[in-house]
Amino acid sequence: MAELLLTAPERVSYLASDLERENTVALLRYHLLAGRLTLEEFERRAGESYEAREVSGLWNAVRGLPVEAGRPPTTDDRSGNGRAVGALVTGLAGLWMLMISAGILSFLALPFSVTAWALGRAGGGGAIARAGTVMGAIGTVVSLVWLAGCSMLTAGFS
Repeated sequence: MAELLLTAPERVSYLASDLERENTVALLRYHLLAGRLTLEEFERRAGESYEAREVSGLWNAVRGLPVEAGRPPTTDDRSGNGRAVGALVTGLAGLWMLMISAGILSFLALPFSVTAWALGRAGGGGAIARAGTVMGAIGTVVSLVWLAGCSMLTAGFS
């Protein structure tokens, strides 16, 4: 695997947390077990880590030690976009069924609307996902009201 040397950033001046200190000592322990540090060097650097007030002191404790290069972070996450578009399409299909049939197909529109609502909520916080969620919610409410009205008329309530 490719290895890089840990180098301190130009200027890091914020205070170090206890968790950051513990992580630095764990990294030093890893390098001790790998044979890159002697026990004396580990103890000295661990002491520097525990005494470090700022993050720059933690960088000083791990100076010159290699780190494995990780995968670069990905910013292209399309998994939520598919659900968002699916939510919008099924929400529009459910509303279209309700409007074209004047509510008669509400028993078919209800599953579309509920699916759109669920997909929109799972699709993330984008505008398309919100639109699908809204379409699904509107279709679900209208379908349920229409079905309740039809049930009441069928049962003889007026």
